[in-house]
Amino acid sequence: MKAIPETYRGFATALVPAALGGAVWEISGLPLGWLMGAALLTGVFAIRGRQVKLPAALYCPGLAIIGASVGLVITPVVAAQIVAWVPVMIGSAVLGIGAAALFAPVLARRGGISSSTAFFSLLPGGVIEMASIGETHGADSTVIAALHAVRVALVVGLLPLALFFFLPAGEGAFSGVAVLPLGQFVLVLLTGLFGGWLGDRAGLPASWLLGAVIAVGLLTSTGAVAGAMPPPLLASAQVLVGMSLGARFTRQRLANVPRALVAGMPVLLAIMALMALAAALASLLVPQALATLVLCFSIGGMAEMVLTAKALNQNIALVAAFQALRGVTVNTLAATVWRRLSHRFPNSDNSKG
Repeated sequence: MKAIPETYRGFATALVPAALGGAVWEISGLPLGWLMGAALLTGVFAIRGRQVKLPAALYCPGLAIIGASVGLVITPVVAAQIVAWVPVMIGSAVLGIGAAALFAPVLARRGGISSSTAFFSLLPGGVIEMASIGETHGADSTVIAALHAVRVALVVGLLPLALFFFLPAGEGAFSGVAVLPLGQFVLVLLTGLFGGWLGDRAGLPASWLLGAVIAVGLLTSTGAVAGAMPPPLLASAQVLVGMSLGARFTRQRLANVPRALVAGMPVLLAIMALMALAAALASLLVPQALATLVLCFSIGGMAEMVLTAKALNQNIALVAAFQALRGVTVNTLAATVWRRLSHRFPNSDNSKG
């Protein structure tokens, strides 16, 4: 048997404990069980100095499986409903950018980092994109990556529990839906993988997930398939996403930017509260469950929020659409917005961090 490459030995070591942690969390009945349990156990490995790098050959198909599960609910009726939400989606994306601009000076001052670092750390975009774009504008990519990991962890750790305990469960598209027959399952799986690959080639945000959503959504709209993905497969995908989240909390990353992380947590919580308030106001104007809108407006990662919507039986197609459009908007406009606003920020040309 061929030896496991050194790069992935940490992953191989953490995989079974992460899966067991996910199973324990799932049995507890709390939302996002497989993901949160895997994230916590993997985080322990990472903090103890063990590198946990997920093989792309597993992680990318895992995201495509999650995306395919979302695509299965995008019927023509659902697609038409999503289109009607585009103005609200744009408003949510603009609010996310505005919140980053509003709180960046506070984070820069209290965290001892440059304004550019603070701004790109708070933007609700992809961590790779924000670190890369921010670095070209004098920001510290290490701090950006660390704070984005904290952002997603805070949202995933707190939001599902809050919604689970304080708001009623939804009646989402997966309520009582039978698992796909074998032939349709194979077709959906291959379509999702192909769509994820195309999305990656096209440079979409959360490319493997979003590409699969679009591809399987187009297939579902033809009426050729109907059903849900097998639960064990989705559980496996959640474990991989959880491991990816936990692996970000390396000892080196946390040790290098302790002041920025301490200052960033209350700022991120304030932004979370602001977005939740905006969702509550939107729920007074539009016919949609508050829990769904909170997830739509949330600044978490796309994969995590889609899985949360599914776990809480909310409108996962709408949540995916909000998160996707915001991701595209933020990644596209981040540099332009910073160039227009940077002269208003104190210490905007300082790249310390």
